[in-house]
Amino acid sequence: MRIALSLVFLLGAAVIANAQQQNVTPKPVVFSTAPKLAIAKLKTSETEVFDVRGKITFTLTAANSDDTVVGTINYTLPDDARQKIAAIIGKPPNSVPSSITRKDVIAGFQKATAPPIIHLEVSPMDVDVAGAKLHFNRIQLDVNAREGGNSAKFTNEEMETLFTVWARQILAGRARRGIISAMNRRIAGEDDN
Repeated sequence: MRIALSLVFLLGAAVIANAQQQNVTPKPVVFSTAPKLAIAKLKTSETEVFDVRGKITFTLTAANSDDTVVGTINYTLPDDARQKIAAIIGKPPNSVPSSITRKDVIAGFQKATAPPIIHLEVSPMDVDVAGAKLHFNRIQLDVNAREGGNSAKFTNEEMETLFTVWARQILAGRARRGIISAMNRRIAGEDDN
């Protein structure tokens, strides 16, 4: 009798656990790189150039089959840079935003990038800040490499694992369509089914 009762209890617990696991609704993953120092150039005259040191992040919005990713860049300006830009353009400091956002920026894998840090690169670009043009040379973004394993789905850790596998597949000259597809499903909050 005890054995039968124990089996019924274990079976019931397994059914409840399975039902709870199936009811987990995937949520879109918003993956951003850690803030990193980026230096932009602001031309103040024909001969004078001012360096603007700010923090840049990249938020992933799509993975492409040509080994690039699309995302949004956010560049945060320190107060001293905002004041200098305001003085150059002749406007009050509060007219210069504390951060600049640019959508649909394309980044590609840096040649021969590999763990422990996966490097992505953004081509040179100009950004308008309250009428002043900031010029960025090549921007390097960093993604921490992460070995596969028990990363939970729909997490930043899983995205780091996917980036790591993608970089290794590029180096090995192997197909990566499945990795790119999985990354896009995570961004969209879609399950693998």
